[in-house]
Amino acid sequence: MTLAVPGRVCLAAALILGYSASPATAQDTSIKVTLDNTYGTIAPPNDAFPFNANHASVVSVVLLILSLTFVGISFKESKRWNSTVPAALTIGAASCILPEAVDNYLANCYWAQSHDPRFLMFTFLGREFDVFVGIIWWSFGAVLGCCIFGALMRDVSTGTLWKGLALAGLFDIILEECLLNYGGLYFYYGHQPLVLIAKFPWWWLFCNVSAIFMGIAVTYRYRAWFNGWKSVFVLPILPFCYIGAWSLAAMPTVYAVQADYSPLVTQACGVLTCCIALVQTGVMMDAILDRDPLDVGSGRRNISLQDAKTSLDTRQVRWK
Repeated sequence: MTLAVPGRVCLAAALILGYSASPATAQDTSIKVTLDNTYGTIAPPNDAFPFNANHASVVSVVLLILSLTFVGISFKESKRWNSTVPAALTIGAASCILPEAVDNYLANCYWAQSHDPRFLMFTFLGREFDVFVGIIWWSFGAVLGCCIFGALMRDVSTGTLWKGLALAGLFDIILEECLLNYGGLYFYYGHQPLVLIAKFPWWWLFCNVSAIFMGIAVTYRYRAWFNGWKSVFVLPILPFCYIGAWSLAAMPTVYAVQADYSPLVTQACGVLTCCIALVQTGVMMDAILDRDPLDVGSGRRNISLQDAKTSLDTRQVRWK
């Protein structure tokens, strides 16, 4: 299907019409895969998946504007709370591109390569990652970081926090389906479970949201310490938290997408990954944010997260 749409408005057409400019098809559990003779895994498409420079430019401009908009909002939040942390968190979300390169190898996500040194951001295990990849990932992390951290600062109820995470998952679905159908940027290959609409495997959204939430929760928990010049440490905190939480939840599916298991086994691994992501998110709320993840009507417990020393002193007094 071909539509005569000017290059600069193709992204809008993909949003409205679900137009696919890419020859790649959804890599779900029903397709036939061929394992590499040497490694016994599913080989990436490499240059067989063409890079579309025009699409990369359009997406980069649109999402860079989105990211900078939320950076501006985060500066207002920093002024409101008299803290450098909101701005540092939103800007630092760009560092999540580093673990993204790792989990792309683990779970078969391939980003098109321009092979143009002007746009090269870094190379990881022989695969080039262009600047547009970082811009796309920064937009997702910036939106989630700014919004969820802002919700935590306002001490919303746990139920509202869960709803916010659900909206983050919905945002991931919309963003990725648009980008995947736009074409020439990236796609998921191999037996990907839970491809429920067109091309985006939903198990990824559970891992993505939970993993980013881990970095947000840790930053919020120690926001008093991170304030000021120590905000620079938010940059390494986010990717470390991301890859740890992502890997834990994604492990069952990582085994499945690298092999040729039956659709039932592969889908079951995807569902298990979603369950693990939900459980670990609840554990983050309990252990890091001092919230009961099942008590949706309440907020933080009585113990102040900002005064750990006072809490420790209180416990010592009780034991005397």
